[in-house]
Amino acid sequence: HLSSSSSSSSWFDVLAQILSSALLFLLIFGMSATVEVSHLREQVHNKFAILAGVSTQFIVMPLLGYLSVLLLKHRGLTEPMALSLLIVTASPGGSYSNWWCSMFNADLALSVTMTAISTLVSSIMLPANLLLYVNAAFGFGGSSSGGEEEEEEGEADD
Repeated sequence: HLSSSSSSSSWFDVLAQILSSALLFLLIFGMSATVEVSHLREQVHNKFAILAGVSTQFIVMPLLGYLSVLLLKHRGLTEPMALSLLIVTASPGGSYSNWWCSMFNADLALSVTMTAISTLVSSIMLPANLLLYVNAAFGFGGSSSGGEEEEEEGEADD
């Protein structure tokens, strides 16, 4: 009786995951389809907005995440929580921003353009930011443990 209950539960979980992913795709596709290509072309040439968005997304947000980790590290923030915070703040904005822009009649073409550009830029900036800030926050470069071992060996020789 217990095994049939768990198999039907896992079947339902898989179905719910597929259905929610399909609905999310349709929502994003539907919103993006409402934007005219000419408006997207105009936004690509909006250098100030693009530069402001990219710099905020890939410089300011990861830096704020890093500063939050430093501030909260000795106040109960565990290492997995800190790594999660660094990953979230280094990741590009998603299509959820497009939904908010659509809801409040903001510039949806700019939001869709920024989502596309930040997705492309993130292929380089996400690993670079994580490498920089994880090493800065936790010193995973391997140099901290190597230096201590060398000191202990030097003291043993004396």
